[in-house]
Amino acid sequence: MRKRKARHVAGFHVANITEQPMATTDTPSHHWQRLRQQTQELVEDLRAWVELRLTLTQMEIEERIETQIRRLLLRLLIGALAGLAAVFVLVAVALGLGAWLGHTGWGFLVVALGLMAVAAGLHFSRRRSSKAVPTATPAGEPDRAANA
Repeated sequence: MRKRKARHVAGFHVANITEQPMATTDTPSHHWQRLRQQTQELVEDLRAWVELRLTLTQMEIEERIETQIRRLLLRLLIGALAGLAAVFVLVAVALGLGAWLGHTGWGFLVVALGLMAVAAGLHFSRRRSSKAVPTATPAGEPDRAANA
C-alpha cells in the first residue's frame, strides 16, 4: 500500500489519498468504505470551493463599494472647492460693484438680489416643468387632466 502526502491544488486541500492495488481478496464492504471516504472528501472539497467562491464574490463587492465611495468623496471635494471658489467670486463681484457704486453695501445688495432672482427663476421653472409632465393613470380610468 502506498500513501501520498496531503497537497494543495489550485488553493484546495487535497486529502491523503491511499492508493491500493486492486486485489481479488477485497471484500465488497471495503469497496463501499473506500467509495464513502472518497465521496466525503469530494463533498469537503466542494464545500471548500463554494466557501472560496463566496469569499471571492464578497471581496469583489467590497472592492466595487470602495471604488464608489472614493468617487463620491472626490466629487464632494470638487464640489466643495467649486462652491468656495463661487463664494470668493461673488464677494469679489460685490466689492467691485460697491466700489463702482460708491459704497460696498450697494455691491453686496446687488449681488444678493441677483442671487435671489436666479433662485426664484429656478424655483418657478421647476414648478412649471413638473406640471407639464403627464401623470400616469391606472388602466381603464379616463385621464381627468385631459378632460378638464
